[in-house]
Amino acid sequence: MKKTEFSQYEEEVIRLRRHFHQYPELALQEFQTSAFIQKYLEELGYQVRHVPPTGLIAEHPCMKNREKMVVLRAEMDALPVQECTGLAYASRNKGCMHACGHDGILAVALTLAKILSGQKDFPVAVRFLFEPAEEIGEGTVRMLEGGALDKDKGRKADGFLMFHYACDQPLGMAVHKGQASAMIGKMEILIKGKSSHWCQAEKGIDSIYAAGLVVQKVHEISRDYVGKGPHVAGIGTIHGGEYPNIISDQVKLVGNIRACYREDFEQLKKALEQAFHKVEEVTGAQVCLSFPKDPVLPFANDPTLTAIAADTGRTIFGSHFLLEGEDELFLTGDNAYRYYQQTKGLFCVFLAAVPGEEHPFHHPKFQIDERILLPSVQTLYEIIRKYA
Repeated sequence: MKKTEFSQYEEEVIRLRRHFHQYPELALQEFQTSAFIQKYLEELGYQVRHVPPTGLIAEHPCMKNREKMVVLRAEMDALPVQECTGLAYASRNKGCMHACGHDGILAVALTLAKILSGQKDFPVAVRFLFEPAEEIGEGTVRMLEGGALDKDKGRKADGFLMFHYACDQPLGMAVHKGQASAMIGKMEILIKGKSSHWCQAEKGIDSIYAAGLVVQKVHEISRDYVGKGPHVAGIGTIHGGEYPNIISDQVKLVGNIRACYREDFEQLKKALEQAFHKVEEVTGAQVCLSFPKDPVLPFANDPTLTAIAADTGRTIFGSHFLLEGEDELFLTGDNAYRYYQQTKGLFCVFLAAVPGEEHPFHHPKFQIDERILLPSVQTLYEIIRKYA
């Protein structure tokens, strides 16, 4: 397809994006979103099957019997964020917002599905995944258990594509050469003290004081540790105490460790354990560090798909395409690493900052410059076509 042929879908992709933006739903609650997507796809002739509770896998009958099959993921869930953009199409669901660009991802995936539904001679079979619960790290396992990558005769899909929007740089595209994500572990720190009335403070062990020292140690280790690559450790939530006149007997901290290399991750974990032992010695409290889930592992882009993406990106975006080197690592992560364990993968980032509104992911004013949407459709179309 020529660029002029893609232009007829511009209004459609913007309309879809604004619809999803107005009606965000949290992880595993994407029922209206899922129903809308299913109806849209079935009207285009797609065969849609469910992955409980809200996931969808869609394929068009006209794409059967192709030698290669590529799987494209689109995430559905939003975040518990109160939107503050002031947009005419701002979220209508209080305390819930597409503050990570999933609205744009869904719109682009559906528009691409519409284009492909009318192309019986397209050389690659394309399967669309509409994944729930990406933000809480549960969607990928559910989709894989539902057969997301399963092909025929025990074979897996020939390629997996995923894409995100970053709104801190002007319109463009970026692809990472090699490793494209970090190792991430959610950590929980339970601090156990001893309750007492403050008038008899000598009989208690102050868990809040111990928690303060723990937070300080986490900050110092994150700041001072020198490793092989980028890393960070931090606390996201803290809960403890019941009454102002009672020494708190328990505090729970939840945070994460992020490191581009496993060796740094393990060293940070070890350093934290040692520091917490010292807090125990000083305060008398018990500090328990645990990791409730297996860590998210890094993934790397396939060299062939990377080369195709780079060629396509330069054609469509010119000097606004960035091929990031293997030494340019970032601390983002995604449970999509599980797809990469089973097939070749590619992760693209479309740059979509609104001038004067350059906000990071999960910010209540996060915005996408909608001029990026149609080029996203064209880019994905060309990458998949060339992969044949």
